[in-house]
Amino acid sequence: MEDDNQSSPDMEIKLVSRDGKEFALPYSGAKLSKLVENALDGKGDDADVDERTVQIPKVEEECLSKVVEYLKHYQEEPMEEIKTPLEENTFEGNIKQQWYREFLEGIDDPLLFELVTAANFMEIQPLLDICCLKVSSLLMGKSAEEIRSFLNIPKMTPEEEAEAREKHRWIFDD
Repeated sequence: MEDDNQSSPDMEIKLVSRDGKEFALPYSGAKLSKLVENALDGKGDDADVDERTVQIPKVEEECLSKVVEYLKHYQEEPMEEIKTPLEENTFEGNIKQQWYREFLEGIDDPLLFELVTAANFMEIQPLLDICCLKVSSLLMGKSAEEIRSFLNIPKMTPEEEAEAREKHRWIFDD
């Protein structure tokens, strides 16, 4: 079965971050991103170099570097789908493949949130899934106040809280 857009799987494309840094990768890895696939749709093997370059205006260099690392690895070893309902209460218990567990190890929270945003913007569902799972595992066991602080959600005014308690009684324990 032929690819709809007739692009060679080995054709090199470039993704360009908001700050102008270029990252090269094979089309076969990049097409996991629906944004990239749609941008290149119909350009074919004889496309100009400029047509094989996709601007990613909402993603900074550090984050796009991690996205490209993910896309390149996914091409070699696709990530197993995250089963729902979740089998375990930990990130490690739900992600069986070592590389994918280690991929998000040691990155700081701001970069993790940037990856969530980038995966959503670039329409890379498996990356969005694993990043959201990581965020949810970091929230597990935290109080509402700790979650509010972690997610940088402003505290409600007394009026907003009263309105929320009235509209959504099931959320509040008291």
